[in-house]
Amino acid sequence: MPLVYDDPAMTDIDDVDQALIDALVSDGRASYAALARRIKMSQAAVKARVLRLLDSGAIHILGRVDPRALGFGEFAYCLIDVQGPVRTTADRLAAMDEAAFVLVLAGAGGLFVEFRARNSLQLDAAIEQARSDPGVRGIDALALVAYVKQDWSQSRQDLASTDHRLSARRRPVDATDIALLEILAANGRATFAEMADSAGMSQASTRERVLALIAAGVVTVQTIVSPGVLGVKGYAGLMITVDGPSAPVAARIAAMTDITLVARVMGRFDVIAEASYHDELHLAELLDRVRSTDGVRQVEAFVYLVEVKESMTAGLS
Repeated sequence: MPLVYDDPAMTDIDDVDQALIDALVSDGRASYAALARRIKMSQAAVKARVLRLLDSGAIHILGRVDPRALGFGEFAYCLIDVQGPVRTTADRLAAMDEAAFVLVLAGAGGLFVEFRARNSLQLDAAIEQARSDPGVRGIDALALVAYVKQDWSQSRQDLASTDHRLSARRRPVDATDIALLEILAANGRATFAEMADSAGMSQASTRERVLALIAAGVVTVQTIVSPGVLGVKGYAGLMITVDGPSAPVAARIAAMTDITLVARVMGRFDVIAEASYHDELHLAELLDRVRSTDGVRQVEAFVYLVEVKESMTAGLS
C-alpha cells in the first residue's frame, strides 16, 4: 500500500528537484557526492536541495523491511463488510498486531485490511478475531500467493530486477540487525556513523551489516514520492477475476503505467492490483485498460478514502 503524506504542490518542484528525486528513486542512499556528479551541481547545493525535499514532505526515504525475514510467512488481503460507522471498526481492527494495513474504502463493505502472521494458525486466529468484532458483518479473505509488482515511485523499474517471491529469506536476523532495521525504517538515509552510535557498534561493522541486509533483500531503502508531487489525486484497489492462468494476466497488468502494486491471490478473486490516478477521468481510463486486458474476466474497483494504519515495522519490536 502507498504511504500517504501531506502533499506539496507540483509547482513547488523545479527541474533540478525532479532530477534529484529521480536519482533518489534509483538509489535512496546515494551519497551527496554521487548525486552532485549526476546533477552537475556542487555537493553543498545538492545537500541543501535534498534536505529541503525531505523537510517539505515532497519525498520520504525509508527502509521497507521484508516481513518474511522477520518470520512472517502468511498474508491475507481482506475485504470487510462493516455495519455502522466504518471508522470505529477500522480503529479496533488497526489495534490488532497482525493488521499491517487498514484502509477505509468507497464501495461495498467499506474496509480493507491486510493481515500478516508467522503461520497459518496465527493468520486464522487473526481473521476469526476480526470476524467476531461487533462492527463486522462478513469477511472476504484472499490468501496471498506472490507479489508481482510493488512500486509507488512511478520509476517504471524493471520487474525482472526485483524479487517478490514468498520464499523465506536465507539470511537470519539477530538483535543487532533488528536495531539497525529499526533505524532504517525511520530514516533510510541514516549514515553508518549515526547507526553505529545508536547500535553501539563500530562504523565498519555497521556498514558491513547494513550492506548485507540490503543485499539479502531483508530491507529495501525506498524513496516514496508524495502523491501531490506526482500529480496523484488518489489510489484505487482493483479486484480481478481471470480466465485461464493468472500469472500472465498479472504480468500484463503490472507492465501498465500507473499500476503501483500487483499480486496473485487465492479466493474469490485471482489478481489484485492498485492504481494511482490523477482525476476521475483518468481512473475510468485505467479501469477500461485493465478490463480490456487479455484474460481479464471482471474487475471490481474500490477507491481508498482514509489510510488508518500502515505498519512499516511489524515484527521489529
